[in-house]
Amino acid sequence: MYKYRISKYDPLFRAANGRYLKEDWISISDIDKTFDGKQLTIESYKAIEDGYVNAIYLIIGYMNIPFLSIKNLSKNSSIDVLQDLIRKYPELYNEKILDIYHNSKELDNLKKGVLDSYCRLLLRENIWSEVFYQEKFKVFIKYDYLMGIHSNQSLEKIIPDIEKLGLFIEKF
Repeated sequence: MYKYRISKYDPLFRAANGRYLKEDWISISDIDKTFDGKQLTIESYKAIEDGYVNAIYLIIGYMNIPFLSIKNLSKNSSIDVLQDLIRKYPELYNEKILDIYHNSKELDNLKKGVLDSYCRLLLRENIWSEVFYQEKFKVFIKYDYLMGIHSNQSLEKIIPDIEKLGLFIEKF
């Protein structure tokens, strides 16, 4: 099994224990705050989020995976919290994303078009689940905008493509 960490965090600023040394945003709730002299705007947030989603699409395309499945689904955001996020960021929470939030269930198959919205909900910490393709691929989207990949084949050939998305990939 090949294991990777994909993130927006430059490994040059990571301590030996893995802790990131620079102050950086870690959540949708950080929009409008300033980090390293730059304000996190909705546009800059979405650009990074798009990079993560596009990285997943690159990988499953490279591996010829038709869909990903959901396992151990839990919804982290209460309706009140979700409604507050919708009020704050209406451009990030459209009907499609809300429909996926309300209707996703255990062992659903996520195909292109649904997968991107589902991954956005994971990145925004509105939901949590395992996302996988049996015996071939798993993606772990965790707090603080960290994404782990377990794959039954090397992703070496597409690492440059992932890096072009503005992300860093580290092998374990």
